[in-house]
Amino acid sequence: MDGMKLAQFELLLILILISTVLLFAGMYLLAKFNRLFRRSIESELLRKNIAVWMIAICFITSLAPTTPNFYGAFYEGKLAIFYPFEWVTATLDSFFVFNISWLVIQYLDRTKLSFRKRMGIILFTIIACSMLVAIPTNYLGNKYLGEGASFNSLHVSLLFNFYMGCIIGLVYITMSYVDLERKRKLDEKELEVSKLQGLKTKAELDALHSKINPHFLYNALNSIADLSVTDGKKARKMTIALADLFRYSINYSDHNYSTVQEETQMAGVYLEIEKIRFEDQLNYSIHLDNDVTHYLVPRFLLQPVVENAVKHGLKATGKMTEISISIKSNGNGLQISVADNGPAFPDELTPGYGVKSIYDKLDLLFPGSYEIHFTNLPEKKVTMNIHKLMKNEPAI
Repeated sequence: MDGMKLAQFELLLILILISTVLLFAGMYLLAKFNRLFRRSIESELLRKNIAVWMIAICFITSLAPTTPNFYGAFYEGKLAIFYPFEWVTATLDSFFVFNISWLVIQYLDRTKLSFRKRMGIILFTIIACSMLVAIPTNYLGNKYLGEGASFNSLHVSLLFNFYMGCIIGLVYITMSYVDLERKRKLDEKELEVSKLQGLKTKAELDALHSKINPHFLYNALNSIADLSVTDGKKARKMTIALADLFRYSINYSDHNYSTVQEETQMAGVYLEIEKIRFEDQLNYSIHLDNDVTHYLVPRFLLQPVVENAVKHGLKATGKMTEISISIKSNGNGLQISVADNGPAFPDELTPGYGVKSIYDKLDLLFPGSYEIHFTNLPEKKVTMNIHKLMKNEPAI
């Protein structure tokens, strides 16, 4: 008799040890719930049903020694019936509770309810489903384990399932809150990165402006200084034009874009300054399609190109220089051309800081949506194709 009790005690210790291992296994699976079978099963609903079933089996089996039914079945030698019955009820509970709750969650995801209201409805659903499923499982338990196993009465089963529903619901709410906090912090980090990226872009564009404007100012002031000695009227006219150009820069210092119309007007002001300086050695023309004037381009996009045309054409050769600016629509983008009759581009063109600034601006403001071509035939010109139309809405 004592030997039988010792054997039963040893068996009970083994079952408790197995239950402890299964409890930790269930906790591990619960922690990895959203990642279980992600690579092997495409259907999210099927994947989560299997995961819930495995977690339920682990927890139900591990908690079996804590129930009165276990000891009744243990001492009556009915464990071979008890455990399969527990697994069947765990399967029914998990599939019923999870799938009903899943449908409710999917519906609530399409609503604009607050987090608290959503979690309250989900908690109520889990508790109600857990208690509802206790009715058939209690009936099955009384039928198959009732005799000699002291199976729970219905009100005990309902109370037990109520507490289990509360635990499951609170675990779900905790996991949802953790996910919500993680997402909120991630969104905050992404917003911070976006702001930093915006500040970085603005700083880079400001640096590009600072490279172009002082260089041009230096050249223009030298021209005004020369003309002030020889022709005061032209010096005055050039000074007014220079003031207009820098008013354009200063008044819009916080904007990285300008309209095609504004940009061509300022390019014309620059060319007018150079025309005043070099008199009859420079002619220019500007051609715009009527439907492109209100589209946006990077500020000071044209000025470096026309400055290079003057520098490498008129200043380098001293001959009559003709510069033609043309902007037209090109499908869903703009085609901007600056042609001149100066010396041809070399075969291996090395862009200076002015042309490089154009690339940098377009990289920042139209990334991956532009092309720049330098051609000598049939005429020498720089062609910039911007494959994106941005409207200046207030101008429309």
